[in-house]
Amino acid sequence: MAEQPITVTTRGIGKPDYTREISLGQMRSGISLKFNQQLVLFGILFTNSVPFPYPITWVRPQLAIGANAHLYAQDTGIVMPYNIPAGYALTMVQKDWNSSEDCEQFLYFDGLLVAIPGITESGSDVYSNPVYTYSTLTLDPTAALPHTIDIVVLNRGGGALEGAFAYAAILEAIGTPPFPDNKETICPFCNNKQIEPVITTIVTCHSCGRKYYVYDTTRLGRGKKKYN
Repeated sequence: MAEQPITVTTRGIGKPDYTREISLGQMRSGISLKFNQQLVLFGILFTNSVPFPYPITWVRPQLAIGANAHLYAQDTGIVMPYNIPAGYALTMVQKDWNSSEDCEQFLYFDGLLVAIPGITESGSDVYSNPVYTYSTLTLDPTAALPHTIDIVVLNRGGGALEGAFAYAAILEAIGTPPFPDNKETICPFCNNKQIEPVITTIVTCHSCGRKYYVYDTTRLGRGKKKYN
C-alpha cells in the first residue's frame, strides 16, 4: 500500500531568520538597558492649578509671554544644565510635550545651541521616539571630556503657557565604573542641597524639614540593583 502524502508547513527559506533581530532593532533600546546604562528623565510642567512653592521642583507656574525656562533633571529636582562627567555619554531617546501656546525648544551642548527639537503651535500634543537622536557621542565619541546638556522652552504665544515637556535619555558609562550610589537633590522650598541614595524618592530636607519628591530611574528597564 502506497504511503499517503502529508502537508508540511514551510518555516523559513533555508537561510538564517533575522526577523526577531530586525524587530528588536526597531524598538527603543532604553526599554531594555545594559548593565552600564541608566535612564535619565528631564521635564517641566507649567500650571497655575497648584499652590507654590510646590514639593516637586519641575512643577512650575504658567510661563509668561516671551519668557523661557530650563527643564529639570527629575531624579534630583535640579534645574538644567545637566552635568555629564568624563567617562559617560548621554543620548536622547524620547521627547513628549503638550502646550497651550506657540512655543520653541532649544537644545544646548556645552552652552552651544545644537538643535531646535520642537517648534509647535498652541494646542499641540507631540510624541517622538526618533531613530536619529541627539548624543554627546557625536561630539566626543570616546567620552574623554565632561559635558553639559540643556533644554530650554520659550513661550512664543499670545498668552501664558500651560503644558508639560518631557525628555528621556540614556546615560551610559564608557570605560569607567557604572553609576554612583548617591545623588544630590535640591529642596524646592529653601534650595538646600543634600546627598541621598539614588533610590530615594521622598526626601526630608535637612534645612527646613519639609518633604519633597524626586524620581528613581535607576531600575527602569532593568532588574533591581542591590544597595548597601
